[in-house]
Amino acid sequence: MNTPKSYGKSIKASQLSEGVAKFFPVGDATSSGLPKETLVPILQGIREEVQEIRDIFAKLEVRMVGGSLLVIYEADWQKAREGLEEEEVDGDSDESDSDDEEKKRGPPFVVKVIDFAHTILTPGEGVDGGVLLGLDTVLRLLDDRLSEIN
Repeated sequence: MNTPKSYGKSIKASQLSEGVAKFFPVGDATSSGLPKETLVPILQGIREEVQEIRDIFAKLEVRMVGGSLLVIYEADWQKAREGLEEEEVDGDSDESDSDDEEKKRGPPFVVKVIDFAHTILTPGEGVDGGVLLGLDTVLRLLDDRLSEIN
């Protein structure tokens, strides 16, 4: 699915849930998106990573201007399923047991903080409430999407 940049710039707060549903659609044989049994664990994993990021920022005294969350997930049904299975088997280990081993697949999703070049340490000024508000909003939207799907 291709969504123009203008969509992100024009979306209103009341449309955020719609945007998340558009980004994480439930698919079947006739529509795009992952099947529920694959999408739910991916959404749960993304939510856990966003929570970890939020927990870190709740301890940092910084000011961030223009930072973003980058969320990427595997939308190919088979590759996403295989990525989830590999995560279950390997846990968080990134090391290979053997050079002869078949090349490992990437994780089924990635969450990163990006565009944080304008971040400064601000000792004594407390945490950045705007960053926490944004991360709390993402967590709420993910929780809402999980509830809708389940």
